[in-house]
Formats: sequence, C-alpha cells, structure tokens
Amino acid sequence: MRKAALKSALSVKAAEQNIVVLDELSLPEIKTRLMVQALDVLAGDASALLLIPESNGDFDSIILSTRNIPDAKTLMASYLNISDLFSYEKLIFPVGVLDVIASYLD
Repeated sequence: MRKAALKSALSVKAAEQNIVVLDELSLPEIKTRLMVQALDVLAGDASALLLIPESNGDFDSIILSTRNIPDAKTLMASYLNISDLFSYEKLIFPVGVLDVIASYLD
C-alpha cells in the first residue's frame, strides 16, 4: 500500500512538471552559496527535495552544501517518503536515482 501511494505521488509530481532529472548532480566544492545558485536555476523560488542514489563521497558536497538552506533538503532515494515528497515543490535528482526508485517500488 505504501509503494502504491508513493507511485501515485510521484505520478502527480511528474504530471505537474515538478520533477527535474539531471545527468549529474555535483558541486566543485562545499559551498552553500554554490548550491543556492544551482537551486535558483533548477527550481527557481520553489522549495526543493534533492535525492541522491547513495551516501558516499561523491555526494558529500551536495549534502553539506544543502543542509543550511531552509527550503531545500537532501535525502537518499531509498528513504523517499510521502511526507518529504509533498513537503517540497520540486524533486531534483541525478538519473542514477531512477534505478534506486525502480528497484524500491517493484
């Protein structure tokens, strides 16, 4: 039942064009300012939930640069839930997250 609700919520986000899929999600260094600039381009004034495929060194700069931004949150794709999904207007993730979500929802 939880999986069906999550699939439905993702479908709603997609229908509203509130999902942004990127080839790659990275920052050259850990700077909140750089993440704010990236989010301005990707989400505009909307709040954003950034999904990462796994917690490893490749995404440390994303995690650390996002934690001080009030309208943004970083979450591992395997922890995606309805509450977080509807708490943020835009859903942003690299293409690698699709595999994690697909395996989780099947």
